Amino acid sequence: MKQHIERLLLVIRPRLPLLLLALIPVLIMEILSRGNYIEMMSWSFKHILELLFNEWIVVSLLLLFVAIIGRTRIAYWVIGGFLIILALISGVKLKILGVPLTPWDLVVAGEASDMVKYLSNILTFNVLSVILLFLVGSYFILYRTTMFIKKVALKERAILAGIGLVMFLAVYTDLPLPVQKWFGIEAAVWNQVQNTKTNGYALATVLNTKAMFSDHREGYDDKAVEAIVNASPTPPVKAGDSNTKPIKPNVIVILSEAFWDPTIIPGAKFDKDPIPFFHKLQKTGTSGTMLSPQYGGGTANVEFEVLTGNSMRFLPQGSIAYNQYISNEVDSLASIYARQGYTSTAISPFYNWYFNSNKIYQDFGFSKYIPIEYFKPTYSGPYIADSEVAANIIHATEQSAGSDFVFANTMENHFHFYPGKFPKNEFNVTGNFSASSVGMLETLAQGINGSDKMLKELVEYYEKKGEPTIIAFWGDHLPALGDDYATYIDTKYISGKDDPDFLKKMYSVPLVVWNNFDDERKDNLNISPSFLGPYLIELSRQQGNYYTNFLTELAKKYPVIPPKDHFAEMNIKEDDLKNYETLQYDILFGDRHAYKNYLTPIINPKYMLGFGPITLDKVEADSQDISGRTSLTLTVTGNNLPPLGYVTLNGKVIPTTWKDEHTATALVEGPLLKTGLWDIQVQVKDSKETIVGKSNSVSIDIGGR
Repeated sequence: MKQHIERLLLVIRPRLPLLLLALIPVLIMEILSRGNYIEMMSWSFKHILELLFNEWIVVSLLLLFVAIIGRTRIAYWVIGGFLIILALISGVKLKILGVPLTPWDLVVAGEASDMVKYLSNILTFNVLSVILLFLVGSYFILYRTTMFIKKVALKERAILAGIGLVMFLAVYTDLPLPVQKWFGIEAAVWNQVQNTKTNGYALATVLNTKAMFSDHREGYDDKAVEAIVNASPTPPVKAGDSNTKPIKPNVIVILSEAFWDPTIIPGAKFDKDPIPFFHKLQKTGTSGTMLSPQYGGGTANVEFEVLTGNSMRFLPQGSIAYNQYISNEVDSLASIYARQGYTSTAISPFYNWYFNSNKIYQDFGFSKYIPIEYFKPTYSGPYIADSEVAANIIHATEQSAGSDFVFANTMENHFHFYPGKFPKNEFNVTGNFSASSVGMLETLAQGINGSDKMLKELVEYYEKKGEPTIIAFWGDHLPALGDDYATYIDTKYISGKDDPDFLKKMYSVPLVVWNNFDDERKDNLNISPSFLGPYLIELSRQQGNYYTNFLTELAKKYPVIPPKDHFAEMNIKEDDLKNYETLQYDILFGDRHAYKNYLTPIINPKYMLGFGPITLDKVEADSQDISGRTSLTLTVTGNNLPPLGYVTLNGKVIPTTWKDEHTATALVEGPLLKTGLWDIQVQVKDSKETIVGKSNSVSIDIGGR
């Protein structure tokens, strides 16, 4: 035994200088993730134990990489570079969205366009100086001292791997000695800014990772859920129950990307109102605000709350519910309305795979999903125009014989807001603030003006059509106008991050609900997104389910649910929300006990992408004989031909021109122009080159030569 200990010490002693080496990336990570040197130094002195934990984590990772690679210098550059890149992105994300990088962001890294925006403002002078400090300090210790063994023997690598793994697991599990528990170190998953500021980036990331894989809830079982459901004022509604209503209005729910009213900034003067129709609806009908769980991004989380009634307040800040927590069917507004004879359609001018939307909408009980692959390519700036979303909403409701539930989101006003985003800007802003702020506000005004025109077009269409219709329209979150809320501070909309009304000002989004069958209804709404669904069910005079019944009653007491650290100031008792949290847990992580009596499945077995099946009725060639020809034109006719679809000839893509949903033409030339039986089909691909839709095949016989 003594020999084994001595041998272990012989391996460990030469590695002790790694403690000094690991301190460099720890401190550099803190500078980059926090944004300045002073905060790093203050944290290092005030949170020595947390600093040691961060050091411990980096040393353990360094030992593991030394064991894997076998060379100290290379292992250091690999692990140090990786950690610093993460911290750098975290600092930039914190500036843009007010939330640091979390493990949940890495889970959804497939949504590359959202990740890229965090990288756009990286190479500043301060960042370059910090990276230079890292390189110089590391080079000096690694190459100008003799403290480190450059190459590790194969026998020692296994020992180092074991030590590194044990060290890392000790932090992750808080075993065998529960040091974290003794000293009150825990992940503040509900406030990731505070989590990172207190624990340091490396420790916060480890604790977040642990929380990400933990969904166990004490005291949860069938009886607990049943008791809450039975205590609801209205008995649970079984799917499939019929209850004929005298009015069965269309319900159109529009999440308008980054829609916000900048005219409420006291010192900003707009030469004309960018959202005149929205302001008109605010004055004449139901309107108010929603307290969004997001700022600057994370649209899917707001969508998740509205469609399902679940709340992000019970999930870690920074997580994306669609990508992490939806793995089964979830009763939503789509399925609730579908049970009552509605056609439920989701419309989004972005890729079908984004935020796992294709699978999510199926799990939510939609019958159709219209993603960008089925849109006309009508753009306003870098994204699909809101007017095109409006056209698809109208087309969806025209197609169905009965009432419709439509959920749509938009993209025209998506981040960024720098001048030049749109080909033409029709708005001028003046005020006592910087040119940068003026430019962003003018760009925002142009973007939300497109949203306002869309809303006006829809309201006027359904008003003229005369079908009973509800249109709920709101912004998902405030736009990210510069780093660290730059424009909001510059225009004095807020005094800074410590503004006493920061939550209200930076997370409240405007909302209007229009209808054409109840002129007396003019409610003043101030709600959380999770309560909008129950409100719309009641307004549309349809049946909800046990969950919407529960939420309707809860909203009477607590119409707005803020982050936990605001409960006290808003007179919210956490215990009053325990039943809500339990029901949500049952849906997302439990056995979905309350669904057991449902008579029909939530998922629609006929769910599809597009407005309907792509069908080909006929294919005609401008000649049946290719003799002497260098090309031949095909005309295909059918139904639901998508604008971005393309014709294939014997599996090969040929140039296609879309005319309308019934007609397209295609050009055959080159090697494909040969006699024989031509098998013709229309297909649709997404940005990942996955075929997401295809028609039946029609064959024609071409002769000649």
